[in-house]
Amino acid sequence: MFGIGKKINAAEIAQEVTEGKALLIDVRRDDEWSNGHAVGAIHLVLDRIMRGELPTKDTSTKLYLYCASGGRSSRAATYLKGKGFTVENLGGLSSWRRSGGEVEN
Repeated sequence: MFGIGKKINAAEIAQEVTEGKALLIDVRRDDEWSNGHAVGAIHLVLDRIMRGELPTKDTSTKLYLYCASGGRSSRAATYLKGKGFTVENLGGLSSWRRSGGEVEN
């Protein structure tokens, strides 16, 4: 489910990432990342997040998370919200594509 509760525009997210206001984070496994990921995304596997690795120390940076279907990104979102971040669970990579987001290998 993309944008849980509201529709999100991939172009707007990409602009926020470009402007340094947000990070787009892929929480999938290494092999999944290698098979394609959102342009501009950083790769931070769910297991690393759950062990306490943060994508940034700046809690004012908004975090957009995705995985394959939304389950892992939901777990990561809950954890990161608990650390004081503003987080949006985008769901799966296929939803990113459907919303106009670019994907690269």
